[in-house]
Amino acid sequence: MAASRLPTHANESEFGMSMRIGIIGCGGIGRTHLAAWIDAGYTPVALCDAVPGAAEALVGTTGAIAYTDVAQMLADAQLDIVSICTPPTSHCALTIQALEAKLHVLVEKPMAPTVAECNAMIAAADRANRLLSVGFCHRYQPQIVALKEALHDGMIGTPMMFRNRFAGVMPDVHQRWFSDPALAGGGVIMDTCVHSVDLFRFFFGDVRRVQASATTRATDLGPALRVEDSAIITLTSLDGVLGVIEASWRTAPGVWAVTVFGTTGTLTMNYNTMQLVHQNAEGVATTLPIADGDRFSAEVAHFAACVQNGGALRVTGIDGRQATAILVAAMADAKST
Repeated sequence: MAASRLPTHANESEFGMSMRIGIIGCGGIGRTHLAAWIDAGYTPVALCDAVPGAAEALVGTTGAIAYTDVAQMLADAQLDIVSICTPPTSHCALTIQALEAKLHVLVEKPMAPTVAECNAMIAAADRANRLLSVGFCHRYQPQIVALKEALHDGMIGTPMMFRNRFAGVMPDVHQRWFSDPALAGGGVIMDTCVHSVDLFRFFFGDVRRVQASATTRATDLGPALRVEDSAIITLTSLDGVLGVIEASWRTAPGVWAVTVFGTTGTLTMNYNTMQLVHQNAEGVATTLPIADGDRFSAEVAHFAACVQNGGALRVTGIDGRQATAILVAAMADAKST
């Protein structure tokens, strides 16, 4: 099993309180990681992207060195941690390459498109005795953390059902790598539902049943894609909690919300308003006083703290693999119906 905790004394002797951070992949999520690391108090020293000029465009005032070759960056930059922010089908090879260079790795979601690749990544982390985490950033959103705590405290009685919709319009998705199966490993299920699946597991644990339907078709927003652009997944937890996940790249306006229904009330996290609302059995709604925060900054800060101090990871390679297994099952079910 991949290590989720390192010995505190080893971390302190190796890293002290300062670490060298690198980022592989300088597109949209790479820019997000760069800002998050800086906000958390760590300025990345190396940026890499295979597209000429992409890394240079992000250097700005960071003083980071820009690379186009991953092997050169790993050999020259003397890094401790790397964020991998490339398309999913490259995650396995890059993660293993970084782990073999003795770096700790935070890889973006999905961990990889196949369970076999996830297993290979976990094994590489074990061999290297390095930490491996996956970018399930919603676990660090303060309202989601508070929702989980409220469930634990019995605020809505026994949880019975979960509903999550992450859907909106992704402009020109037919021209972007998200719709290229060779790069993305799937469509909206692999890209967007991965967060939803992980939220379900974060709240309710492992899953015993997965069903799905998915589609793509030509609309006024663009042609049919080579992957699904809209999907519905239903899940059943080991304890019998039922989950409904809805995702789309082609429905307007955007709806981004998570609701848990219990025997004495509901809890809803509305990402459009960034509010967590409790509704009691009588239907009286109350907005809970939760201070907002940046989930990406919290994510990288947590990972850095685990590397430095030996704490337990909130998201492990096992979590990444379990989410991928559910997504693969959902994609297979959707294709069979």
